[in-house]
Amino acid sequence: DCTATVVVHNLERFKRTNRHHYFVSESVAFTYPHYSTHIKKRCFRTLGCFSIIYPYNNTYLLPDSPFLIGTRFWIYAPYSIKRKPLRIDGKSRKNHFKYRFPTKVIIPGFNPNHENFKWIHDMAIALQHQEPANIITVDWSRGAGFPYEQAVANARVVGKQITNLLLKLNPTKLRFFTKLHLIGHSLGAHIAAFAANGLNHTSRITGLDPAGPNYERAPKEVRLDPSDADFIDVIHTDGSMFSAIKGFGTMKQMGDVDLYPNGGKKQPGCEGSWAHLFYQAYKTGLKNASNYVGCSHSRAIKLFMESINSSCFRAVKCSSDADFENGQCVSGEFITVGYHLSKRTPKGTYYLNTMRASPYCAHNYVVDVYLAQNDTLHGAYIKVIGLKSSTKNIILPSQPNSHSGRYRSSVVVLTPQDLGEIVEVHILYRPPTRFGFFLFRYNIEVHGVSVMGLSYHTKFQSCEKATIVKGHIYKFQQNNFINTCT
Repeated sequence: DCTATVVVHNLERFKRTNRHHYFVSESVAFTYPHYSTHIKKRCFRTLGCFSIIYPYNNTYLLPDSPFLIGTRFWIYAPYSIKRKPLRIDGKSRKNHFKYRFPTKVIIPGFNPNHENFKWIHDMAIALQHQEPANIITVDWSRGAGFPYEQAVANARVVGKQITNLLLKLNPTKLRFFTKLHLIGHSLGAHIAAFAANGLNHTSRITGLDPAGPNYERAPKEVRLDPSDADFIDVIHTDGSMFSAIKGFGTMKQMGDVDLYPNGGKKQPGCEGSWAHLFYQAYKTGLKNASNYVGCSHSRAIKLFMESINSSCFRAVKCSSDADFENGQCVSGEFITVGYHLSKRTPKGTYYLNTMRASPYCAHNYVVDVYLAQNDTLHGAYIKVIGLKSSTKNIILPSQPNSHSGRYRSSVVVLTPQDLGEIVEVHILYRPPTRFGFFLFRYNIEVHGVSVMGLSYHTKFQSCEKATIVKGHIYKFQQNNFINTCT
């Protein structure tokens, strides 16, 4: 009615100067001086209506207007010599958009600093180097800032805007487009889902650490879900319990293939403490400190970026991170993950470990040391030597686990280089001392060693039984590696 129209109009003006007071509830009307009404949906010309009635009540906030969100689109055209993006609005498609080529859309997420992300340009250029394509980037930074819940509400509008743009660019063929790839980070992953829902056919969505807050328990209609595209792959890097400095992602499976690097939570090299945050703010300023806050959250971007120009990242299918770290999944599916992930990949959850800094790709080796009995194993170290490289001394877990009636100590070893053919495995037993006395076993009984390289799915075993005396190294030689142990 007229009252509601006036309220919405004044609400728009009010939010421009005092956004953080904007709140709409299903049961409580939005209230500010002189006006009161119940507003459960907002409608925009060409975009349709947006409601806060279930299932779209994950924030109880209505979206800002497209004018306030200020979404802009840029395109990197196929074979563009200058490698510079051009503004695109759907009207100039004949000059820039080439429907014969694949189309990839890069969608950023929550942006508290309203900055132009450099990674978007870098990813667009990297994708162009892989194959000629229409690379469209989305800038919705004006609507992606604080308060976070308002950005969540605005995400639905941005998704619809992407749908409309793509339909304008290719009105006759996009509904059956088989080469459309949407790549979204954080809130951008859910925006990709909203955009795909308006199309009859989307080939692939890649979710880079999809946002967890306000989506963790939301129904599939308002978040990324396997039904949104032909194939959906997700990289989880910040699935810790949410706090002010971490946990911006989610551990919830949202794709056909869900990848959990380093367990999917805190990433190596991301400190994740208030003390370190304050130190960064003091040393480098508030802006850099805020970037540190999202260290694990943004790691998904960096891993995917690195995978564009490399097929190094290999993961194994596994039911949990604990099983992966304990070497329980060496017989599972091994896949190349990231940009080059095959759409034929078996559905499920996959795990791998990475390095602390770029280049992040690491060669993962699962090492199992079989023991004669269930003894605690303090002070045992292993070193794997290959024709190309070797590892450092890696300490073995002190508590062995039982597997197929045998006791074993398992560890996942990371190396930046491929070891090549493994020629030796060294085990050093050097138990700690207390008050000058050894309180641990004088020796350990080893009943075999196995090494599995995840990159090549090649297994090496030594079934030799050896007694390793404290302070000594036992070398399992190359000629002891056989296919099976009896």
